Order: sequence, then C-alpha cells, then structure tokens
Amino acid sequence: MALVLRETLSRYGQHKLGFLWALVEPIVMVGVFASVMGAIRGGDPGGIPIVLFMITGFVPFMMFRDPMNQMQGAIVSNRSLIGFPQVTTFDVIVARSVLECAILSMVFPVILILAQVVLGHSIRVENPLGVLAACALLMTLGTGIGFLFAALAPVMPSSRQVSTALLGRPLFFSSGLFFTAESLPPTIREWLLWNPILHMLELLRSAFFYEFESTHASWHYATVWAVGALAFGMLVHQALRRRAIVGL
Repeated sequence: MALVLRETLSRYGQHKLGFLWALVEPIVMVGVFASVMGAIRGGDPGGIPIVLFMITGFVPFMMFRDPMNQMQGAIVSNRSLIGFPQVTTFDVIVARSVLECAILSMVFPVILILAQVVLGHSIRVENPLGVLAACALLMTLGTGIGFLFAALAPVMPSSRQVSTALLGRPLFFSSGLFFTAESLPPTIREWLLWNPILHMLELLRSAFFYEFESTHASWHYATVWAVGALAFGMLVHQALRRRAIVGL
C-alpha cells in the first residue's frame, strides 16, 4: 500500500490536473479517433455508435498497454527503495500494476457515463460479467508482459526499446481498436487472429453490445495467453531478480 501511494504521488501529485489527467487522455484520444473514423467510414461499425465502439476499444487496450509500460521501469526507477530488506523487486513491480489497473477500472465506467450524458447514447450492457472478464484478461496479459520486461530492463536496458518497437504501434493498429474481425478480408483476418488482444476486444464488445456478436474470438485462446504470459513473466522475474538488483 505504501508503494502504491508513493507511485500515485509521483505520477499524479506533480500535476495540477492530478487524477483528471487519467480521464482527459482517453477522452481526447477517443474523440480524435472517433472523429477520424466517422469521417472515413461515414457510418457506425456493426451498428454500434462510433463513439461507444472507440471507447470499448481504446480504453480496454489501455488496460493492457499502461500496466505493461509502467511496470517496465519499476525496478530501475525504485533502485533506492530496493536497498531496504523489506522491499523486493516483486513489490515495486506489482505496485505499478495495481495502480494502473485500479485507475483504468474507474476510468472506463466514468467515460461511458459521460458518453451517455453528453452525447445521449443509451448504454445497455448485455453481459456485465463478460465485460469484466475480458477486462481482467487484458490487465492480466499486460501485467504478465510487464513482469517480463521489468525483469529484463536492468539486465538488458535495450529491452524497453525492443518492447516499444514490437508491442507499441504494431499492436495498437492490429488489435481491433478501429475494426472488427468480421470486417477484415479472410486472409488478413487469419493472421491477425493470432493476436490475443484482438480476441479479448472482440469478446468484450460481444459481451457489451446487443448488436454485436463475434464468431471469431475464443475465450480459451485469450485465457491461455493471459495466464501463460503472467506465469512466464513471473518465472523470468523469479529467475532474474538477483541479477536485476546487481545490474542496478
């Protein structure tokens, strides 16, 4: 809890907007991309209002991206704390994951409520538990990969650049934020369905919207990836934690 509070102050205590910045960023991004997609397509994808379509794509994607990105520098940024015997590398990594996941779990419903109030969209969630499960899978996947790169960063500093190159824009544009799997040509869809995030976003939208039902997403595939990534990330952390401390 102390580490979470410390991370909260360091992340948001120095800005006048504070926690509002966590809300402003996704709202701006959703507004920009919804405007662009609306101008290009000129209609609602799959019968879903374009703003809600973007909210249920961009904000859940942040549940994967933000914990992963913030966890990567956890050990390096907290090197002064790791000298205390009661603070471990596991503690500082998990603190960042808990903070990011908690904030995004609050941001998601707030943005949906704002969309309903400001834009007049009627929001009816078909399967709330399915939405929560898909969000949990995204956060678990991001946490697992975050563990992996957090352990590698002190030993291999270039790993952060590698993760940005491989998991940054490529995943942003191939994970279904702007499209559904059904709208893709079969050849492209066959390749992109290897991406577990595309499955997770399809599952989330299927659980959220009455108008949308994905025939391509798999709960089994998404769960195996999320649990496997978490197990592998924690295994690498366990194997490299001493070398990570020495590398500092």
